[in-house]
Amino acid sequence: MKRWAWLAVPWIVFLVLAIGWIGYWNIVAHAAEQQLQAWMAEQRTQGASVSIGRVVRHGFPVLLRLELQDASYAPPRGGWRADTERANLHLNLLNTEHVSLQAVTPIAISRADGAVTNLTADALIATLRTANGNLAAAGIEADNLVLDDPAEDGVLHARKVVFNVRPDARAAGEYQVAFDAQALSLPRPVRSFEAFGTDVPMLRAAIVVERGAALLQSAPNDPLGPWREAGGTLRFEGLELNWGPLATTGSGEGGLDEQRRLQGRLVLPVERPAPVLTAISNGPNVDADARRALGLLAAGYVVTGNDITLDITAHEGLLRIEGLPVRPLPPVY
Repeated sequence: MKRWAWLAVPWIVFLVLAIGWIGYWNIVAHAAEQQLQAWMAEQRTQGASVSIGRVVRHGFPVLLRLELQDASYAPPRGGWRADTERANLHLNLLNTEHVSLQAVTPIAISRADGAVTNLTADALIATLRTANGNLAAAGIEADNLVLDDPAEDGVLHARKVVFNVRPDARAAGEYQVAFDAQALSLPRPVRSFEAFGTDVPMLRAAIVVERGAALLQSAPNDPLGPWREAGGTLRFEGLELNWGPLATTGSGEGGLDEQRRLQGRLVLPVERPAPVLTAISNGPNVDADARRALGLLAAGYVVTGNDITLDITAHEGLLRIEGLPVRPLPPVY
């Protein structure tokens, strides 16, 4: 009897561990569902519209995935709404402060003016990691991302997009943002840069968002107003761009003025400035005087072969390139 008892010990231990894991898995799943409901309730008290038709548990015993069916979200006074038939919320069983959200079906983003943008991707995953309830890091990664507005010509496509944000340890209230887009195709030419084309092979940026906490606030018909009034700006600590004749790595800063127009400066070193200046001067919306001046500058650099640090500024509603006024800037919204 004693011998058989010893043989049974491993099985008893296994059963105890299995029962314990089953209990733990269901406890974590229940807690996650409770937190999800609490978050939805909190959002509603702040004026947001959020709903989930049904939550289904998946992944036992190794994984934990909550399938969110018929999910919808509209931020308070945000002017837009996102709807999707299904998304998956993945939880780390060993670290419940690390979650990821996977978009399974297309996302329809509806705006206040009635326009709708359909977002699709081969893979679209958002991640969130917190520490003691505070943001530690968040990000979005997408493969073959497509943004399509049926009411407008063209679609935006990117082979790969990576967006990450985390608190900046150097200054309280500031956030570091890293953005990387590969093989970007624009839906239509950019005004004043039409001759650059719509293909952007590479765009990378390292940005610091000052007064970032104010972005969580909003005002009716003025979503960036509280951030701007708080002194919010963007610092481009690194900007790498390959677009048409332009291949550069620069820096700068930007924000919004009182009329919500772009305001700031970009400094872009360019080794071959003549093709860049010529392309800008050939834009259909460039002022005639600016066209002639840019053409003369381009001709000069063809002769000298010198490089240039291209200075692009937005100030008092006017876009300037190398000090030359190119076009007025409308409000962003």
